[in-house]
Amino acid sequence: MGIASNMKELTQDIASSRQDRAKRIGEIKKETGQLKGETKDLLNGFQASRKELKAEINEASASWQGLGAKKTKNKVRGTKKWESQKE
Repeated sequence: MGIASNMKELTQDIASSRQDRAKRIGEIKKETGQLKGETKDLLNGFQASRKELKAEINEASASWQGLGAKKTKNKVRGTKKWESQKE
């Protein structure tokens, strides 16, 4: 009888252990789904931030290029004025 009761207990432990593993796998799948959603939101946020930053950089670059063009024109005008005064 000792062997029979030990076998019965072992069988119950195996069945219980399988149920515990199946339950944990279900929890892991649920957590994974949540993480996928959060990751997707995070990546979308990064993409939106990158687009905003790109627009700001382009705007700043255009401003700097405009300033550079004005300085170049002023230098050319100044040089022409200086040359005309020199003569």
